[in-house]
Amino acid sequence: MKKIIFTYLSIICLFSCSQNDSEEQLNFINIQLDLDQVEEYSDAYDYTDFRVAVYGSKEDYFSEVNAVFSGSIDASGKISISENLEEKSYYVDIYTEDKVLSNWQVTDLDVDTSNIIKFYTANTNEFYSAVYMKDNRRLVGNWSFLSYEHINNDNEERTDKVFLSINKEFTATSYETYEGIAYQLHFKLQENGYLELVTIEPNPDNYPVYQTNSEGLVVQIDQDGLLYFSNYSGDNVVYVGN
Repeated sequence: MKKIIFTYLSIICLFSCSQNDSEEQLNFINIQLDLDQVEEYSDAYDYTDFRVAVYGSKEDYFSEVNAVFSGSIDASGKISISENLEEKSYYVDIYTEDKVLSNWQVTDLDVDTSNIIKFYTANTNEFYSAVYMKDNRRLVGNWSFLSYEHINNDNEERTDKVFLSINKEFTATSYETYEGIAYQLHFKLQENGYLELVTIEPNPDNYPVYQTNSEGLVVQIDQDGLLYFSNYSGDNVVYVGN
């Protein structure tokens, strides 16, 4: 009889300890949206319009594959995530379906710990990180050449602009042609819409520019959704989204 009681108590203890261990192992990412920086969109979106996807690597975040969690923000602007989370860093994508508002902004995801995109899990669901929404994500995509708003007359020759590609991984490429040669100007995105020229392919020495604008490279979108690019040639080029 004593042996039976001992076995029964052991099973109870085992179950209880296992349950406690499971609870102790829960890891959380808790988010509270802040819309103060996008008040002009207040009539267009509610909190519940925001989707959330969590990725285990930077590469998956950029490619939008292999999400370990997907869900929606609740009506109070919050979400608490613990499903499938380990004790590690995750990359969190928060966005409206039309990709106008999101938490996407230029940052170094290899070192960033500011809870903008990259989050480290916590062992409590009591503290919520405030995450500001922005409209920078509108830049991401392919933009076809439309027209020139301004031409730098110091350059007698210029390439024919084809399209501009702005990528989620904070890069951009301008596709241009000149005398049958296809050029690609590769840029790295900086803060506030500024770009840094990385390289020109296939040969930068043959790119037909006399006066360059390497310090004033910037992209911005107007209220009609057109993109303006103050480019490497010193022109202000207008693009339309595809």
